Amino acid sequence: MTGPSEHLTWAELACKDGTGYPLEWRTTRAPDLARLFEAIRAICGDQPIQILSAYRTPAHNRKIGGAPLSQHVEGRALDLRPPEGWTVARFYDVVRTLHRTGGIGRYQVAGFVHVDVRPVDRLVAWNGGAQRKDDRDA
Repeated sequence: MTGPSEHLTWAELACKDGTGYPLEWRTTRAPDLARLFEAIRAICGDQPIQILSAYRTPAHNRKIGGAPLSQHVEGRALDLRPPEGWTVARFYDVVRTLHRTGGIGRYQVAGFVHVDVRPVDRLVAWNGGAQRKDDRDA
């Protein structure tokens, strides 16, 4: 299998520094991310969605200025570019209608939406302004 779901590959979940998605999370955390990603694709008309950032090693997260307690380091987050022709605002609004627990952030200037499957029973939402280096380089 090339990934945890039909449209999500292990390569897309790997850290930008070349470190693969941790094996111990492939049966625990990755399935939740994959379900969310596939639901997002479906609600967007099954259009391709580019993953800008997923898992990050602690060292890579520090290097790019990521939040110290980032869900990316926990293997629970995706930064997603909106489908072709969609604005970040529209993409965020549509994703927010289906994402009920975890995290969601809109990064309007940087051009992406962050989603995560953190273990909480509510939705944590925010508007971000910063752009991480690996999001620019994706």
